[in-house]
Amino acid sequence: MAEQKKPASRKVSSTSKPSSAQKRPLARRASSASKVSTTGKKTKEAQVASASNASDDDEVIATVEDTTSTTETTTHEVSTSTQEPAPKKAPATKAIGMFLQDPSLPKLRGNYKFPLDKDYLIATGSSRFTIRDTNEAGEPVFASPDWSKQEDLSFEHFEQNGLVDNPAFHQVNVFGVLSRTLDLVEEEVGHAIVWKDGGPLIIRPHAFEGMNAYYDPMNPSLNFGYFNSPFRRAPVWTCLSHDIVSHELGHAILDTFRPLYLYSTDIDTSALHESFADILAMFAALQYPSVVEYIYRETGGDMRHPSLITRLAEEFGVGIFGAGVPYLRSALEGAKYAADTPKQPHVRSTIWTAAIYEIMQKLVEAIEPNVSDDTASGFAGFITALVKATHVLKGMLIRALHYTAPTSLSMPMLARLIYEADARVYPTDSKFRDIAKEVFTARNLWNEKIDLKAPNIGNVFKELQGADTRTLMRALVHNAPALRIPENASRFLKPRLITTTRRIDKVKEGKESSIKEITEHYLEYTYEYSQMVSDFLGGMSAFTVYGGGTLVMDENWNAVCLATSPEPILEDPAGAEGGKAAWKRARENFDKIHGSSIQRTLAFKDENRSIKDRPVVPGCPFVIQSTSTGGYRLLRRCCNLHEHIKGISVTQNGLADS
Repeated sequence: MAEQKKPASRKVSSTSKPSSAQKRPLARRASSASKVSTTGKKTKEAQVASASNASDDDEVIATVEDTTSTTETTTHEVSTSTQEPAPKKAPATKAIGMFLQDPSLPKLRGNYKFPLDKDYLIATGSSRFTIRDTNEAGEPVFASPDWSKQEDLSFEHFEQNGLVDNPAFHQVNVFGVLSRTLDLVEEEVGHAIVWKDGGPLIIRPHAFEGMNAYYDPMNPSLNFGYFNSPFRRAPVWTCLSHDIVSHELGHAILDTFRPLYLYSTDIDTSALHESFADILAMFAALQYPSVVEYIYRETGGDMRHPSLITRLAEEFGVGIFGAGVPYLRSALEGAKYAADTPKQPHVRSTIWTAAIYEIMQKLVEAIEPNVSDDTASGFAGFITALVKATHVLKGMLIRALHYTAPTSLSMPMLARLIYEADARVYPTDSKFRDIAKEVFTARNLWNEKIDLKAPNIGNVFKELQGADTRTLMRALVHNAPALRIPENASRFLKPRLITTTRRIDKVKEGKESSIKEITEHYLEYTYEYSQMVSDFLGGMSAFTVYGGGTLVMDENWNAVCLATSPEPILEDPAGAEGGKAAWKRARENFDKIHGSSIQRTLAFKDENRSIKDRPVVPGCPFVIQSTSTGGYRLLRRCCNLHEHIKGISVTQNGLADS
């Protein structure tokens, strides 16, 4: 069959079923794909020039996607473009100017087309983000204009009226980067992201003076610092860094998607939080042809070489370390996976980031083996391959989030779920996920012993669509053994029954391809579990930890996968006893890794501190918080960008933590 011979025929232009705001690019592919196919014989210089001159965000995306899709398949969209349909009125948009990297690379800039027909601009915000130019205490820092009354917010406008040192541009830049990056995620998850408090996410572009930026999960907001560097003449504004803004948004998205990861005791979960944020920043940067061109010029098409994409927040890093200290984002340097080392979350994140980068590198080589040719065709092939590899990998990673347990996640579990989720979408096209599996296996991230078998109880929940919380809880209790819930689970939290439909490109069948829809149902459940911990003084304290799982069901409510936390293995007993065995194993691992620091923290009575505070006991990644029901629970400390850059960097001077 054709789909078995050409498994690489997944189209770059495919998307999940988006909200109505994200459907427009799909409709535009017909005419733009046809136009790109007529320019396939351009010289390398002409292709570079056309990429460099593109400054409009949506136009940039369309150019790259169409170049790839026309080299892969002949689609319905291309064939129908010759029918010359009646012209339609272009949707109302407003150009939002932004740097595609940071002020140290001023030629990498663009405009995000804000869809006025799908969203609103009021003051300095929309339905998704509100720019609040105050400090952390809520005191005003800079005035905020009303964007709905301002005609021009483009990069070109600010270039004439003040750019890097203009607070008004800072507000526009951070809004544009956030909006476009969120689009990328919503296209894959198949629905709009709704923030934890239900309203627009608060953004503070000038929250404090300092070498930092952070996402605050307790009061959902992104907070960006600014500082004067001894290595730079001008101030460094973190809100002008595409990498930093996208990185912090990654934390907000994952925290919204899985808020209980904040309380996870698994050593991998906080590391994955950091890695997801880094990877999202990488995906966000790779959507622009001018960035891809810059990478090609640095690497000659060989992704194994250091480049713009392997360095995170370059201006920020130079501002901290100086231009004479070469630092690399450890996308090229991550170690193989080990269960208990390194402990520090920022350093540990490099294990996963490096694996994902290696998968991208191998996907590029598989899609276009001759990308290193120093010719016009080599450059065009590099664009095609890198954009497609990014699209494929982004889809594989983000779609797998729906499969994850709501309470905790390990790297080997995520590796398995990426494979499972991709097999659901492309059951006969395994080439790309097999490449991922090879990398995961070589880096000790593949664990075949993790048990993902699902109980045959899908029909139980089919009958409970639209049921209230209490009804769902009763169903959970009745089916607790099948869902690996131990008998001594003390309290259930609110379960969720979710249905998602995504629009996905089908693998090519014959000479044509089409869009198909994938519908899945997810039962997400969480329960509290009590653990006793002793301190160095001989006292005992009760800690509340969280377990749970996600039951994945297909469009017919057949259960296809059950991912639980703690993770079960094939040797565990069935049912509730298996859940108990998994908890015992998790407790032993936790005591081995964190037991000493938790005991010392308890002895110091270090509790109810802010997650932004430095630990009293060095190396303890948790804040100990008293609960209203008695006892304690652990909270992960807040992401600290300065520590993260140091933790993921490998330099000649040994700046990386161990």
